[in-house]
Amino acid sequence: MVVIKKLDDMKKMISKICLFLFIALIAASCEDFPVDEDGLLITTRAECYVSNFDLYDTDHQTIKLGNAYIDTTAQVAVMYVKFGTPINHVWPRMNMEFIEGDWKSGNPSDQLSERIVNNPSAFPSTAKRFTVIAGNREIKKEYIFLIVERPLQ
Repeated sequence: MVVIKKLDDMKKMISKICLFLFIALIAASCEDFPVDEDGLLITTRAECYVSNFDLYDTDHQTIKLGNAYIDTTAQVAVMYVKFGTPINHVWPRMNMEFIEGDWKSGNPSDQLSERIVNNPSAFPSTAKRFTVIAGNREIKKEYIFLIVERPLQ
């Protein structure tokens, strides 16, 4: 009986020590970066670009079709959605004339994406613009986000 009690006490002590060491490790590993007025971390990173984005419906399910096309030089991001997708609260939408080869296996081709980006005069006047800010707050770039509805096939 005494041996079992001592083993239980020893397990509790080891658990407490491990918990203390884990908490100490977490506390020591946190860097103290300042936060801006919007609650975003200010870091030393100078990168400033959009690498991906997504659109979600009210059920928190993605509505995108294929991958987003992002041109970091032109600072334009294009997202494709299926025909008939309820995008009442998503803007701006682009009306496109589609040609042969724009869609491959139901997904947009790079040809279509490049044609969209290379024709800024076709962008809707209400095109949504977002400013992307580098972690160090020294570089800011404005990106245009467009949504294209795939034609009914």
